[in-house]
Amino acid sequence: MKTRILWAGAALALAGSALAAEVPVDLTSWQKRGPSANGNWTVAADGESVFQSINGDPTFFVSPANSINTTLRGKIEVETTGDDDLIGFVFGFNAPAGTGNDMNFVLVDWKQATQNFDGVTSSEGFSVNRVQGNITDYLPGFWGRADSAGFDSLATNYGDNLGWEDNTEYTFTILYQTNHLSFEVAGGAFGAGQVVFDIAGSFPDGAFGFYNYSQAAVRYSGLTLEDTPPPIPEPGTWALMLLGLAGTAVAARRRRG
Repeated sequence: MKTRILWAGAALALAGSALAAEVPVDLTSWQKRGPSANGNWTVAADGESVFQSINGDPTFFVSPANSINTTLRGKIEVETTGDDDLIGFVFGFNAPAGTGNDMNFVLVDWKQATQNFDGVTSSEGFSVNRVQGNITDYLPGFWGRADSAGFDSLATNYGDNLGWEDNTEYTFTILYQTNHLSFEVAGGAFGAGQVVFDIAGSFPDGAFGFYNYSQAAVRYSGLTLEDTPPPIPEPGTWALMLLGLAGTAVAARRRRG
């Protein structure tokens, strides 16, 4: 009986993944998070895009519901030739719950050009960071993207020609699972698409959102979400698992006998 239940569960899981489809995301229910002066997010009337207009400190615009084991696709564009700073995304977002600096999320960011400010260098390209703590000094982590109080650097991809370009629309594809994060960008110098990150780890559940730091005139649009559960074990793996369960049952019967 246990064998039948396990195989039935596997079949249902496979059927569910086959039926998964991209669902358009309405941004009208999303909310700005972080200190109130940090950012100005304006959602289009149709709910399909949002525009952040302030050049200021870190600001977040996040979904009302958690989003784990999903694939997210959409578009991002900086609609100005002014400034060269940080844009990006947050995952597993649990704080700030309101307007504070109590941070708790995974951050993927993207810098147009290398720049030194107040003795701290922010490099051209991408980084992934686990952010957790009350952070009021933004320079070491948010700007420098380095291990520091509240910041744990998980991966970087820096270098020439890895920055975003002015007035260029990019498409992004992000897979965010409990044990896997991948990030792909297409458009501009990235052509039909390049994988920027593909990393294994342990990632938290939480909301998905957009992020800007010291960069104005950023538009996010055309966001879709697709349920993407972690892969089902191969049949051979299931067989080994079932043999292990059978062995455990036999051992238990012998102990009872």
